[in-house]
Amino acid sequence: MKKVLLIALLFFSYHIGICHAQELPNLKNVKLGKKSSYKNAEPTVLKVVDYLFQTPIDKKNKARSNAGQFLINWMNGTPDYIFYLEEKETNFFSTDSDLLLMYMAALTKYTLLHKELKTQKELALGAISIALPYLYQQSDRKTWSKELWQLNDANQNHKLEVYLYQ
Repeated sequence: MKKVLLIALLFFSYHIGICHAQELPNLKNVKLGKKSSYKNAEPTVLKVVDYLFQTPIDKKNKARSNAGQFLINWMNGTPDYIFYLEEKETNFFSTDSDLLLMYMAALTKYTLLHKELKTQKELALGAISIALPYLYQQSDRKTWSKELWQLNDANQNHKLEVYLYQ
C-alpha cells in the first residue's frame, strides 16, 4: 500500500510540475505604457519566453498566440534593449512566422540572461543555439529550407559562428 501511495504521490507531483511549467502569466494585467513598465515586465517576459519554449508550436493555440504578441510588443517598446533582426540571421527563419517567433523569443531570453554581451553577433549566436534544438523537436521539419537545415547542421557540429560569419 505504501508503494502505491508513493507512486501516486510522485505521479501527481510530476504532473503538477508539468502543468505549472506550462502556465502563461496573466498578460492582461501587464501594462506596457511607461518606460518603467517595460523594465518591471522583464520577469514576466522571461516567463512568456519559457512558456513559448515549453509548449508545442500550434497556430490554433490562442494562449500561445497571445504570448507571442505580448513578446513582440515588449521587444518593440522596451527602451532598455535594442533587438536587431538582421537579415543574415533572420533569413533562416523567415519562411514561417512560428520559426521567426521562436528566434525572437530565444533572442530575448539570451539578451536578458546575458546582459553583459553587447555585440549583435554574440546575441544572435546565442539565440540561434537556443532556438534550433527546440525547432528541431517541435516544428514541421518538412517545411524547413535547405539553408535552415545547413544552419542546424552547423549548430549541431559546433560550427555555427563559422557558418554564419565567415
